[in-house]
Amino acid sequence: MNIPEEGLPVSIRLVTTVRQPGEKPFRNFIRADGLLIEKAGRTYLSFEENAEGRGTRMMVRMGHEDGLIMRNGDVSMKLPLVPGERKEGRYSSGGMELPLTVKTGSVRYEPGTKGRFLAVYDLLSGNETVGTYDVEFTYSEGKA
Repeated sequence: MNIPEEGLPVSIRLVTTVRQPGEKPFRNFIRADGLLIEKAGRTYLSFEENAEGRGTRMMVRMGHEDGLIMRNGDVSMKLPLVPGERKEGRYSSGGMELPLTVKTGSVRYEPGTKGRFLAVYDLLSGNETVGTYDVEFTYSEGKA
């Protein structure tokens, strides 16, 4: 894949399905314009998520073996995604930080200028499952 140094403009669609204990599953959809970036042999999606008038910077490292989801803004989050492993993550909002454990079931990366990255993971606080998340990032060259 030939990505310019400054990144390739892409249209991004994020679908998140959340299953929390005792609750009905729900889905969240986000569309955004962003960049497909290549750094040190790794591929990233970078975009801004706008919710309730507030912007949160998102960076997603996509790989065949693992991934990483990072949010920076009013809500900050770092979720390392390594299938079959438990990794320490973090979530912070309003000055409160919550350590989390990320237990990843699977990741799948389909690279290209039109590609996608999927991950299924559980978030745990202590030994308690907070929720199971299925995320799917699809992207294609150009703006939405």
